[in-house]
Amino acid sequence: MNEQSVAAPREIAQALAERWDAQQTAYIRHRAERFATIARVTAAVCADRPEPRVLDLAGGLGSLGRAVLAEIPHAHIVIADKDPALLAVAADLAGGDPRLELADVDLARTDWFEHSVIAREPFDAVVSSTALHWLQPATLVDVYRVLAQMVRPGGIVMNGDHLSYDSHGESVLAAIAKADDEANQRASFGRRVDTWDEWWQAVAAEPRYAAAFARRDEIWGPELHIAPPKVTLGLHLEALRSAGFRQCGTVWQYLDDHVVYAIR
Repeated sequence: MNEQSVAAPREIAQALAERWDAQQTAYIRHRAERFATIARVTAAVCADRPEPRVLDLAGGLGSLGRAVLAEIPHAHIVIADKDPALLAVAADLAGGDPRLELADVDLARTDWFEHSVIAREPFDAVVSSTALHWLQPATLVDVYRVLAQMVRPGGIVMNGDHLSYDSHGESVLAAIAKADDEANQRASFGRRVDTWDEWWQAVAAEPRYAAAFARRDEIWGPELHIAPPKVTLGLHLEALRSAGFRQCGTVWQYLDDHVVYAIR
């Protein structure tokens, strides 16, 4: 019996999660600061709630949700995602913690918010990081409209992502941001940090997740390999305002890396 076959599921998942966090930080220089800001603001908004209910939307492994949980140990976190492999790893990472719950949802479906775990009661906060850029612009607008109905009055939505500068009107900062990203990636990959593709190869090679990985093409279809159009910060803010949020803006920024917020 080899060493891999006797490793506990959570140990396997934790090793992949550590590689995931390193890989993501290669593409997002100040990812930890982004997470910390989201977690602290969530804690402030939920300060008077006995058991805050937080949705980690398109949460993947649940890295952001667990960061929020570290800041608010009495919170209940729902990690919602579409990818079967990410959800499989996330389930092992959760390890039966009753404060963590998973939901298999496709945000492109018009009924995604009817999932039993999500529809149970309103959320105090919805958070997301480096995920919603995979949505088509029209779908993003629809998701924001739905979130305005899912969050309690006074609750918050925060979305952290790269929102590119306008290559014409903001060409100087666009070039600086691009060069900064490339420098961070060179330094990270020079330390033998996984690239995006290498991390997914590691998941595919792990027998525990092979079946879930094999389902990805079926679940995602062509969109797995085709990036949607990029949208601006302005589109996010206008979509949030139009959805009915009473306050919105940017709570944190480093170059073109933003955390957008909206208060219900």
